[in-house]
Amino acid sequence: MVRVTFKQAAKQSGMFDVHSFRGSGTTKKSREAEWLKFRTKGVGGSDMSTILGLNTFETPARLWEEKTGRRTPDDISDKWSIVKGNALEPELRNRFKRIHAGELETVDGSDKSLVSKEHPCMHASLDGLLYDPKTDSYGVLEIKTANEYRGKLHWHDQQGNLVIPDYYMAQVTHYLAVTGFTWGWVYADIGESEPVEIRFERDEQDVQTVINAAEEFWHFVQNDEMPQLTGTDVDRVQAEQPYPEGFEQIEDSDFDQLSALYESYAQAESDARKSKARIADRLKQLVGGQREGLISPKWQVGYRTVHFKEQAARPAKPAYDQRRFYVKQLKEN
Repeated sequence: MVRVTFKQAAKQSGMFDVHSFRGSGTTKKSREAEWLKFRTKGVGGSDMSTILGLNTFETPARLWEEKTGRRTPDDISDKWSIVKGNALEPELRNRFKRIHAGELETVDGSDKSLVSKEHPCMHASLDGLLYDPKTDSYGVLEIKTANEYRGKLHWHDQQGNLVIPDYYMAQVTHYLAVTGFTWGWVYADIGESEPVEIRFERDEQDVQTVINAAEEFWHFVQNDEMPQLTGTDVDRVQAEQPYPEGFEQIEDSDFDQLSALYESYAQAESDARKSKARIADRLKQLVGGQREGLISPKWQVGYRTVHFKEQAARPAKPAYDQRRFYVKQLKEN
């Protein structure tokens, strides 16, 4: 069988170049440092969820600060989820390779970055390169790990079917945009008895959305212009001392409409909580104290035991200030 390589895939695709961090005299540490440096020169797949607003832990403005050298990325290398993911990645890749032996060729993607020829700001670091000899086509292998809670919450739809979370779908779509490939697999340990695998296909509309988002974001980087702040960014800035002071007068119908909507939803939320509490009280009365619960052909209501492990007493917190967002309707004069 012909040996499959990234260079062969690049030649067949014609859409990307291969940048390798391996070479004589390099070490794992030096290759990682070079890869991190190279990341600042473009948009990677893991950046795409942030750019599209799908990342709850990061914002486009914060990512822009990293790409422009204003901020050093937080060192998360010692977080257990990262340690676990790094340790399991080669094992999961090898397991996928064994399962699909004879069907797919699997190549390790470590220490390589693929750069789009048409959109040079777009980079891709694949966990694995796949080759299907039956169709003479290449694909993407993406390895993921998640705890059981996230596995149930993010990796299944309401019917219980396996799905790729939106924030990871943005990543693999980015990889398809860079490579020109039309398919791939996500292989993930999500806390179940065995890893799961989900095939994904190229969607041209999604690919174009990712390309447009990457180009627009990189335009901000090249022009040293910060993207619009999100609410998360504003919360962060408002929490930094010295606190901003003073209110600016504004005459804006959109501002008034948004404020009124916020207040109406806040009231509806409060009313819903009260209604929920009243309904819960009525259901508890029906259940009573002589049984675990009640069940009908459509609903099950009752009590279950939840065990909490013993925790050491936490020391009392000293007094502190906290900035909180609020909306208040003013009385007309």
